[in-house]
Amino acid sequence: MILLALGALLAGAVATQQHTDRLNVLWIDIDDQSPWYSSYGHDLVDTPNIDALARQGVLFERAYAPTPVCSPTRSSLITGSYAIRIGAHDHRSGRVPGYRIDLPEGVVTVPELFRAAGYETYNASKDDFNFTYDRTKLYTIGAEASEIPSWKGPQGGGHWRDVSEGKPFFGHTKVAGGKAVANIAEELKALGLRPVDPADVPVPAQYPDVPQVRRHIADHYNSILRTDHQVGELVAQLEADGLWENTVLVLFSDHGSDLPRSKEFSYDEGLRIPLIVVAPGLPEVVKPGTRRADLVSLMDIAATSLALAGLDVPGFMDAQDIFATDYRRDYVFTSADRMSNVIDRVRSVVGPRFHYIRNFMLDRPLINWGHREMIDLARDPDDSSFLTIRRLAEEGKLTPAQAAPYGQRVAEELYDLENDPDEVVNMAEDPAYAGVLNEMREALAGWIEDTGDKGRHARSQAAMDEITERFGRDWLRTPEFRDLP
Repeated sequence: MILLALGALLAGAVATQQHTDRLNVLWIDIDDQSPWYSSYGHDLVDTPNIDALARQGVLFERAYAPTPVCSPTRSSLITGSYAIRIGAHDHRSGRVPGYRIDLPEGVVTVPELFRAAGYETYNASKDDFNFTYDRTKLYTIGAEASEIPSWKGPQGGGHWRDVSEGKPFFGHTKVAGGKAVANIAEELKALGLRPVDPADVPVPAQYPDVPQVRRHIADHYNSILRTDHQVGELVAQLEADGLWENTVLVLFSDHGSDLPRSKEFSYDEGLRIPLIVVAPGLPEVVKPGTRRADLVSLMDIAATSLALAGLDVPGFMDAQDIFATDYRRDYVFTSADRMSNVIDRVRSVVGPRFHYIRNFMLDRPLINWGHREMIDLARDPDDSSFLTIRRLAEEGKLTPAQAAPYGQRVAEELYDLENDPDEVVNMAEDPAYAGVLNEMREALAGWIEDTGDKGRHARSQAAMDEITERFGRDWLRTPEFRDLP
């Protein structure tokens, strides 16, 4: 358990300080978590440790993942490049014998860039990159001496206490996020924290107000309490080791929560993430207590981390330094393609007020028996929020917006995030918004053209074989698999 591991490290002897004039960079990685923190305006739970980081750094109110699922997002994050540009857009892909994806020529990873600049590097988290690579070329600490051998890859290792004296480090570590919540109430009680009661949670308009959904939402709030506790432990350890003043910290999640229409789907709830950057050694750049409401892509932390460390940002990156004086994104672009056993293609554009979604595969519903539904089907269907909502949709007991993911899809969706944050009123066919629709449609077309969007092309036979060899026949329910025996 991560809590026990962190506690053991805190109880150990304080490591020798790494004396270096160069700034360290530490990514604090959270899985599957929406920014329902008190520092983001949510008052159901207190997040004092995360709030303290926000007061000491910069909080980004409108940060978005480039993809609403982990492996393509992590592929973008580690390269600073759009997944659809580098061919890493399918979740998960390209890491098994017979089907390997290599990065395009000239594209290298962030840890390799830091390593070339004399940094020691480690990743005490999952890699989950959708391309073939040798961990020993990325990481100097805790790396296995072989190429990633499987579809997900091994858990990483390493710690800043393993760094050589006098060397700066680039580290990637994790705290628990929205996963592994089966016994989270008991876990929180053992820490002296009060779990959230399902009766107290707000239920967004896109979900029916039923016990299974309330429990799911409460579990997510409880995951945030656990995350905040672990962030506090990690920061205390960094301070005790004398590294606070010369370390840049970047706290983020790979995408939004694991609620049924969130993770894997290109709605605001699946794309909007927490992002806080703290750099005590650079108060004139990363100004403490700053809140920014401009649009930011999670991918930008690749370029930002390099820039804050005084390193050049390579020209191949789509990422930008969010602290550069000329930083500006009029839009944030996102993509969603294969999600484990489900094939799809969705592109979206988030602007200052509106969110435009383009669905390319209209011959299948949005929520089409994905891996989370299939797992719940084998466990306890009656306790599953996914399967309960599906059953209510089949029984005609949902609002049109709640039932939409299970019915006939529309090609275009347009939402007013200012007046409709739950994204339940599609204005794509409203003549009053034709100008906005055309503007965002053109922006998306330009992005697709610029990136060369590899998701436009048919998958190779090797790519399809990877899917059919990994998943059982019952799991393969999109049209591509209808003729399977």
